[in-house]
Amino acid sequence: MKTDNLLILIAFIGYLIGVIALGVWSHRLVKKGNFVKNYFVGGRQLGAWVLALSVAGTAISGGSFSGFPSLIYTNGWVMALWIASYMVVPLTAMALLGKRLNQVSRVSGSVTVPDVFRDRFNSPTLGLVATVLIFCFLVFNMIAQFKSGALTLKTALGLPRHDLIIPILNTPVDQGYLIGLCIFAFTVIAYTSYGGFWAVTWTDVLEGFVKIAGVTLLAILAVRAVGGLDVATDKLRAQDPALVECPGPANFLPLSMAFSFFLMWSLSSAGQPSGMVRLMSFKDSPSLRKAMIVVCGYYIITYSSLVIIFICSRAMYPTEFLKSHGGIPDSVMPEMAVRLAPHPIIAGLLLASPFAAAMSAVAAFMLVISSALVRDVYQRSINPNVSAKTLKILSYSVTILIGVTVLVASLKPPDYLQYLIVFTGTGQSCSFLAPMIACLYWRRATKQGILAGMLGGGGTILALYITGWSMGGGSKFDKFSPYYLLEFDPLVWGLGLSMILTIVVSKLTRTDEVQKAKYYPA
Repeated sequence: MKTDNLLILIAFIGYLIGVIALGVWSHRLVKKGNFVKNYFVGGRQLGAWVLALSVAGTAISGGSFSGFPSLIYTNGWVMALWIASYMVVPLTAMALLGKRLNQVSRVSGSVTVPDVFRDRFNSPTLGLVATVLIFCFLVFNMIAQFKSGALTLKTALGLPRHDLIIPILNTPVDQGYLIGLCIFAFTVIAYTSYGGFWAVTWTDVLEGFVKIAGVTLLAILAVRAVGGLDVATDKLRAQDPALVECPGPANFLPLSMAFSFFLMWSLSSAGQPSGMVRLMSFKDSPSLRKAMIVVCGYYIITYSSLVIIFICSRAMYPTEFLKSHGGIPDSVMPEMAVRLAPHPIIAGLLLASPFAAAMSAVAAFMLVISSALVRDVYQRSINPNVSAKTLKILSYSVTILIGVTVLVASLKPPDYLQYLIVFTGTGQSCSFLAPMIACLYWRRATKQGILAGMLGGGGTILALYITGWSMGGGSKFDKFSPYYLLEFDPLVWGLGLSMILTIVVSKLTRTDEVQKAKYYPA
């Protein structure tokens, strides 16, 4: 191994040791009091800063540091418009549901999103359907995060491409990617399964500072290297005028899609079960208000920095990443960290940013899936009298099993990670946002209406994506992209149908007995 790669790896290992240490320390907190409540929602004791960095850590995932940069590199300045509405996400995701969801979960004793639906309507069916939808969509998201972490580690190790034939796939897999994937998987599975929710939230704090420090420093280095943003913009214009204009190259973001993505980011984040769990876990209203302010600032700095970094990268290396990575520039973030860092130690710390993003998201998703399976399927539907000891064993085992399953699925992931992120985000939002709003705020909602909203919204997303896949991809960029009906993103159709079905079916099935349901808090 070259000296520079060794120094990069040393800095990287220092970060990993910190993550593992937090996981071990968090295990002590899990053992105190009620295991299920501590393992899955941290005893509802999150303060403002921990809540803010945990929410941001879950939202700013590996896709933000791999898939999003690759799209900036490919499409130029129009990506600033594509991501613009993310700055108001704290207002839609935290203000819309936060206080009410926290109150409801405390009143009912709910520790998962399926718990909330089940207890509100006394319906095991709603809990099980919610669990299935969470599992189906989040597994895809975790594949994207695993790929992002693996690519980052491959760069940190300085491994050249060398294809191996994996028997279960019977197709070549890059050996460097495989090594990075295994290391990433082992680390995140170990600290998440051992430390539970507390491990995830405290590592989110560490990872949150690592991410914002990394992207801010890299943005400064990128601007200095290219000679200023005006120079970078001129270079992009010389390459292709579409890189500095709307709707971007090959009509990437027409007006209908710009509208769709404004809704996508501002509304879909509010419908994510992983974010809802955070909102069930803060300790008081002042903590929520302070966290909202922190998250707004965090998003503005992070996404502005990312746009600047990869505008500069396209200006400095107009075709290099495309040529050297088979036309898919998902490795542009770690490569830029290595090229721009003034010292290998700094490069190692910069590489920790995309790695931290992937780790924090994966850890949160693993716990959401694990809690849904252990709590909602096994404890509440199969064996209500399960012992505390068995619950512990199941929680650890299921979390590990989920991680291993996604590891295998990540051996051959899709090319553009961001399409995978968008798919899971829209799927979850269309399945849960309208039903959760009705569950929390509408006394006359019925279990039939909630079920129709879940299945209608999630089913619409699946139908449009399957249609796109069957057509070879609804986008010129990736075969995983959906079919854009009337050039609108599937979220517009899925969310609209979910809202309509929730309201109409609830009105058709409303009874006096439902209106007087004992659960609904006054």
